[in-house]
Amino acid sequence: MQKQIDKYGLIGKDISYSFSKKFFTQKFINEGLNNCSYKNYDISSISDAITNASSKRLSSDSYFGEGNTSVKIKNIIKEFLLLKL
Repeated sequence: MQKQIDKYGLIGKDISYSFSKKFFTQKFINEGLNNCSYKNYDISSISDAITNASSKRLSSDSYFGEGNTSVKIKNIIKEFLLLKL
């Protein structure tokens, strides 16, 4: 049975400058974590992130483990959650 690939990634807008993908890819190699991958998920808006998560674009056919976000998107999510309280 083939081992599942755990996907991790950065979610944000205009994040091509980010060093996260290179950093985590090298970290996985250094630590022998051959079943892990890291990707940048560039979105245009928070609604795009919600739509993509709902449609499982982020997870595609494998498990999307954990993600981190850019500060701008993180602040938008905080505001969104506070409005829901």
